[in-house]
Amino acid sequence: MKDKEYVALAYMTGILPVKKYGKHSALNMFYEYSMISPMQLAPYTGFTKKEVMQLCEKYGRGYDRIKEWYDGYEVSDIVPSALETQGMEIKQATKYSLYSPLSVATAIWTGYVKNYWNKTETYEALAEYIRMNLDGLKDAVVLMMDGARVKADISGYQNDMTTFHSKDDVLALLIHLGYLGYDDETQEVFIPNKEILDEFKTSTKTAEWTGTL
Repeated sequence: MKDKEYVALAYMTGILPVKKYGKHSALNMFYEYSMISPMQLAPYTGFTKKEVMQLCEKYGRGYDRIKEWYDGYEVSDIVPSALETQGMEIKQATKYSLYSPLSVATAIWTGYVKNYWNKTETYEALAEYIRMNLDGLKDAVVLMMDGARVKADISGYQNDMTTFHSKDDVLALLIHLGYLGYDDETQEVFIPNKEILDEFKTSTKTAEWTGTL
């Protein structure tokens, strides 16, 4: 699509940002909006608290249970660290606490609050990544399952599902896949809610995990 006169605008969507090839990307003319840096699209990357409360009121569902199971993703319309490194004036970021849209919609429709995540992703996918145990990845997972947050440097991630050089690369992928939340101010990752915690619990019951931890 580069340098094609007949292309005025292109919009692409997917789970991961554009694949990196070393320091440069083959497609470097795109603006990328992701769970790590959604920028001005931040409030549209999931259901907001206001939207969920309105749905609960409309359909007579209990908000507290919905919040416990599906809330917890944190995104900002500004990444403070990025502005600081560029010497730009920093304004106050607006942070959004987002809910998993599919799970919220299904729970409100059925009236049954439970783990709907495995309807779209099998737990084997998560188990495969966390079993790598790069740089003490398993220890980090155990801490997060206990409610802790873990520092992560996600700058070296290559934006694919096969190239992993460190624990941080795996954590970055799990952010994009929705298995982890990310706080861009503290650069910490965490398990966002009860639904995702349930996925981690299931993925760590395997003999391979328990036998090598």
